[in-house]
Amino acid sequence: MSLPSVNSDSAFKSFVQELPPNYWDLAHEFKAFCRTRKIKSVEQLLGLVLQYCGIDLVLREVAGNFTLLEERISDTAVHNRLKACVPWIKAVLQEMMGTSIGPLTEGNLRFVVVDGSTVQGPGAQGTWYRLHIAQV
Repeated sequence: MSLPSVNSDSAFKSFVQELPPNYWDLAHEFKAFCRTRKIKSVEQLLGLVLQYCGIDLVLREVAGNFTLLEERISDTAVHNRLKACVPWIKAVLQEMMGTSIGPLTEGNLRFVVVDGSTVQGPGAQGTWYRLHIAQV
């Protein structure tokens, strides 16, 4: 596994500057960030969220990247931390988008995340099966 490029670090810093000024307080208020153990800052937690949701890495890759750059963490620990981030991310989106996010946060609309994988056997010339999982 190679280290992330410097460009991704500057892109992340630019992204953070676009967030509402109180995103850090919202992380604490919505209990997305309660303690500093392996994940030491709200920015590190946001980085995990963006790796999983933004650039579509699997949990094991997110955990591997964090282990490579910071401290050893399991994919299960990453999963649990990401689950706790949902109310926080909704609150940040509400701050950024105002009333246009209302139908989503009120439950009238839902995000459905779909992951698709393919299965091939040894010596296969193409795809044998497609597996899909939906997270509502």
